[in-house]
Amino acid sequence: MTEKDIVKIYKALSVDSRLQILKLIKDKELCVNAITQKLNITQPAVSQHLSVLKEAGLVKSDRYGSIIHYSIDRKRLGEFTKSVQKYLGDEFILLKE
Repeated sequence: MTEKDIVKIYKALSVDSRLQILKLIKDKELCVNAITQKLNITQPAVSQHLSVLKEAGLVKSDRYGSIIHYSIDRKRLGEFTKSVQKYLGDEFILLKE
């Protein structure tokens, strides 16, 4: 993973709504409408956030008929975590307050 990839992911994670979306889909696939209802934000906003998350490689989609379900791309998230550890060092990841 390149430094550019790491920056893109950090930018994608910098918006609270996107973090909320990731939390919702961490254990199960959800469609845009389900996410919209749970977060009480508009469908176009959810679609835009998912687009950014997908572009960063954090979210994958699967089509079931006319409905698209979204889930976390765990492989990519793991690569990101390892890259950040390698880039910043283990000490950064293990910092305690």
